[in-house]
Amino acid sequence: MSAAPPANATAARAAARHSADYVLRSLNLLGQLSGGHLLTGLVSLALTQANVAHLMTKGGYTEIDDIPPDAERRPVSVLSLAASLGLPYETTRRHVEILIRGGHCVRVKGGVITPASALDTALHREFLAANLANLRRLYRGLHALGLDF
Repeated sequence: MSAAPPANATAARAAARHSADYVLRSLNLLGQLSGGHLLTGLVSLALTQANVAHLMTKGGYTEIDDIPPDAERRPVSVLSLAASLGLPYETTRRHVEILIRGGHCVRVKGGVITPASALDTALHREFLAANLANLRRLYRGLHALGLDF
């Protein structure tokens, strides 16, 4: 008969379950947002994040309707995007082409961007609201385990 695991190990497993639940719910939302194509959704998310990563340190653009204008977005090359995701270049290029054809990103000098117009939609606002609800669920679960942030 084995001894019961220490309380901190039990809490760690419970925290891992809450975290996995959040990740799976977020991936489900991302798949829905990209028409059921999870990898296209991941490429889109990485592209959007790469375009605005430099703005994270400046603050601002924190409200759901406060979308950075295209002029403030930094283009990202498909090669850089592929490297950041650990995907082959050709796979990433195909998914970027799908996004371009769907109007979710555009080619500009220096690479591709997700234009503000592609993010200023009811579907994206619903996605953000649902993801926020998932994040709150994660925090509540972790708080119930005695973890405070």
